[in-house]
Amino acid sequence: MEITTGQPEWVELAVIGGGPAGTAAALEACRRGMRVAVWERERFPRDKVCGEFLSPEALPLLKEEIRGALERGAAIRRSEFNSPSGRAHSFWFPRPGRGLSRRALDEALWRAAASAGAETRVGEAVRRVRRVAPSSQVSSGWELETAGGEIRRAQALLVACGRWWTIDGLPSPARENRKGAVGPWMGAKAHFKDVPPRDAVEMYYFPGGYCGLAPIEDGLYNACCLVHRSVVRQGRTTALDDFAAWLGGVARHPVLDARLQGATQVTDTLSTAPLCPARRRAEHDGALLAGDASGFLDPFTGDGISIGLHSGRLAARELAEARSNGRVDSRQAARNYQRQLSSAVRRSYLIAGLLRSLVFAGASVQSSAAAALPWLGARLLEQTRWREAS
Repeated sequence: MEITTGQPEWVELAVIGGGPAGTAAALEACRRGMRVAVWERERFPRDKVCGEFLSPEALPLLKEEIRGALERGAAIRRSEFNSPSGRAHSFWFPRPGRGLSRRALDEALWRAAASAGAETRVGEAVRRVRRVAPSSQVSSGWELETAGGEIRRAQALLVACGRWWTIDGLPSPARENRKGAVGPWMGAKAHFKDVPPRDAVEMYYFPGGYCGLAPIEDGLYNACCLVHRSVVRQGRTTALDDFAAWLGGVARHPVLDARLQGATQVTDTLSTAPLCPARRRAEHDGALLAGDASGFLDPFTGDGISIGLHSGRLAARELAEARSNGRVDSRQAARNYQRQLSSAVRRSYLIAGLLRSLVFAGASVQSSAAAALPWLGARLLEQTRWREAS
């Protein structure tokens, strides 16, 4: 890559991260006439540890941008909780959701952002950012330096590069590893074929963790789990390469074992750690944070991707509305965004934190909670959705 010389080129909005939050922001900003550049350090198609469930709240946004890819996804009409005793309890969604792999979703959104006019820089990591002084062009801005040495400048900055990132010049989660700040959780996932089909996202709780099993495109199933490391150390575990066997040793859930019996793993096992479900911050010094970069919501809520999409779009909207006479007042946009994001997700994080206690409850408590699902599930679903102010 050539190193930029002379005066760095300006864009109105720089987006770091090409996942759902970053691409949703780029699409909204382009729609509003902003000049946008997006950096993504990985190449597509790429995989992520994710439940790969698109809640009904996410679908209207996606139908606008990636209808073709979305139609490949599997219809999911209900949520089903399975107790170790073999009893299943379910509730129906008011509207169907979809199961779509992150490989398909993220690549489709990336292509849509490029088609909308965003400058897309794939395979390039931004390693450093810093505030730059006002000039004749902008009231203030940001300078970005990539790992390859390219220098760019932007009036506004949006960070949407996931839950565990490091960028010089910003207080990054990976550098805030203070005692107690990072929980001892790990996530793992793999795709399977030959799983008997259901129109449900299936949840399997066990003391110290849970596993979600959901249909995705092409008749495949995604198995994704969140497990406390203490359970991994105590379990009769095998290598992660055989995900079903590893999960059987950790979860010891006979119903889950039966669901995966005869299934064939068709992707490598993907794992990630540490995981720490918690809200972080919405902005720093005028830079906006969206998606998992602003906080990681427990996967069992099923709304993580939706929150990423909505928060990215909200951030771009606030930045566009703070533009006047060719300049973006990113600090004013950051204040508005922080207030609205807090209002939209506060209840989701509160309820998820309360429900998290079930992960460490005994099997009898988990079974009792599952039995309450038919009448409680719809209420919890409503209370853990994105709530943007009208």
